[in-house]
Amino acid sequence: MPNVTATATDPFITGSIVAAKLARETLESFDPVLRPLLAGQQFFVKLADGRWHPQGCQLGLCQCFDFSELLAPVARGFAARAAND
Repeated sequence: MPNVTATATDPFITGSIVAAKLARETLESFDPVLRPLLAGQQFFVKLADGRWHPQGCQLGLCQCFDFSELLAPVARGFAARAAND
């Protein structure tokens, strides 16, 4: 039986904001000093090219991430709030 790897499908549109954590493999690619600062949940904004950028990044982080690098993204916004009310 062939190995089948499930890939995450990005259902969000450009400009969407999600709350998520970075995947462990992604965190390990950063300098050890930055890892604790990036390890928690943070907001990401979807760019027009499909990548995700940390919203309001205080570290001056110029790096963007693929959807597969975000753990359990949860939509943030009026639609998400209305569904939860």
